[in-house]
Amino acid sequence: MTSPRPGRWLPPTLVGAFVVQTAFLIAFYASDAYDAARSGEVWRLAATYATVAAIFGLLLVPAPSRLARAAQVVVFGLVVAINFARFETTGAFDYAFFHYNLRELLTPLGRRIVGNQVRPIEIVFLFVLPVAAGAWLTRLPSPRPKTPRRRLAAAALCVAILVGLPLAGVRTHESLSSFVMSGVRFHAELRATESALASATYPYVHRFLPSAQARELGGSDAPRPHVILLFLESWSGIYTDRTRPDGTRYTPVFDARRREGLTFDYFYGNSVQSSRGRFSTLCSVIPMYRDKAVYALADAPLRCLPRLLGEKGYQTMIASGSDEPGFENSEPFFRHIGFASTHWESPEDRARDPRIWGAGLQDDAFYRKFFGLLDEEIARDPKRPLFAVAINVSNHYPFRDNPAHAPATEFASKYRRNFVGSLSASDAWLATFFEELERRPALRDALVVLVGDHSFPADEHGVHFNGLGAREESFRTAFALRWPGHVPPRVVTDRAASQLDVAPTIVDLLQIRHRSHFVGRSLVGDDANAIVPMVQPYDGLRLVAVRHPYKLERHEAAEQEHLYDLVSDPEEEHDLIGDPARAPEIDELRRGIAQIRTNESILRAKRVWPPLDREPHCQRAP
Repeated sequence: MTSPRPGRWLPPTLVGAFVVQTAFLIAFYASDAYDAARSGEVWRLAATYATVAAIFGLLLVPAPSRLARAAQVVVFGLVVAINFARFETTGAFDYAFFHYNLRELLTPLGRRIVGNQVRPIEIVFLFVLPVAAGAWLTRLPSPRPKTPRRRLAAAALCVAILVGLPLAGVRTHESLSSFVMSGVRFHAELRATESALASATYPYVHRFLPSAQARELGGSDAPRPHVILLFLESWSGIYTDRTRPDGTRYTPVFDARRREGLTFDYFYGNSVQSSRGRFSTLCSVIPMYRDKAVYALADAPLRCLPRLLGEKGYQTMIASGSDEPGFENSEPFFRHIGFASTHWESPEDRARDPRIWGAGLQDDAFYRKFFGLLDEEIARDPKRPLFAVAINVSNHYPFRDNPAHAPATEFASKYRRNFVGSLSASDAWLATFFEELERRPALRDALVVLVGDHSFPADEHGVHFNGLGAREESFRTAFALRWPGHVPPRVVTDRAASQLDVAPTIVDLLQIRHRSHFVGRSLVGDDANAIVPMVQPYDGLRLVAVRHPYKLERHEAAEQEHLYDLVSDPEEEHDLIGDPARAPEIDELRRGIAQIRTNESILRAKRVWPPLDREPHCQRAP
């Protein structure tokens, strides 16, 4: 008696799906993108293959037909495509990532990012060949349930697995069902947010009075200074004041300059992308996690820093080294929040100017051009103060576009070598910024702020993509405020601050009485150890609250919380969430995370600032 061939009792498409799942698990593991559970990994793997079997088993329930075969081909292709996308984003790809970044991926910069990340050999072996094999396997005969009762039982079993495992909170490595569940969670959160909109008012609107400390620092009758704010692209605060094995610093220029004024060791970006960081900084509002404010609030009333300063007599301008003003709706949104003029590189110059590479104009050349623009603005009206914002772009993902790129050779990880090499080059070019600043007498008394637009992980803990994880390297970034003769040098080490605090600090130092929607606080007028909220909108949504030294992370998809003491445990290795002694601090930090959810409702309702024809009803300052 001969044994049955595998095709008679195991469908070829299911065998192919098992092979594809195994291949991607191996690829994830080899690339450090394997998302291992804290415990029960064997059961998680079993649930993964059970889910794969349920998906393709359900497709075999109907009788053979062209439509049934087409469905198998489509599903097999989706499984491969989502696995491939997860591999290329080191596991960060989910519904939210797809939903919010599709527009950007279709831009020239987005295509360059994808082109730099995806290698042809990966496309061939991890996408084209698996899809082709899946299409061929669907043509082979497959065993199917013979009777209606068996078909019903098989369908019920498959549905029970596909629905029951997520309802039971079981996470698997299977990508298609995980993507679908992330979409279900995404829209469920939107509905929950929208249910709170009916009662939303304008809770952020309040009257601001200058602090006594700011009056003392600025002087009672001093003319308002020029204000210059520089966004530092992808600047990781993890490398501030750190040295290489040979004793040299990673960022010597920034390290020296930050000590000339006010700076914080624990300064955070409130999210993980440029548009979110600029929104937090210029508008002092927590960024959204289920949309991007540059799109969701593009037509909403806002009273951000440029509009406020413009109303108080400042000329406002912003300049970027990028040649893509439409990326993340940048130029329209900058105009919307009050910048009178915007300046970008010309896309036509990219082919003829060797200083334009990667995301735009090389930093040192950009700084010279930026200060030339300032000269023109000041010459146009010498008596009018200027609020000028600069956005550099050289230290941009994938951190190896510089034709003269020099990786940091002391690291084993190629991602860390590239990132640190790029960061150090950007720091060296920062010297040009200060050279241009200091040789202009008109800017001698300028208030200058340097702030990272966001940080970026570089394999410090096996993650090298900013859409994944919520460790310190994903959020901690640069901040330095320099106003010679007014703000004395000070390095704050015992409390945290964030981008939300930049705009309130500037208007406080300028002693501007105003109504605003700023949720941050002045860093010169408030020494309270306040909670810093942070948002990782991808990777299953991670909401974070820091009140030094404690950090609480809430992973929504996994329904897990983690607490760390950043002073005694800077590597975030010892979870304190189960320690009863930390219960009071956990409760406070949970209120900070609740504030993030409330903020989402306010922004989705467009209740940040009333329409222009309505007088703001002032609430007490948050």
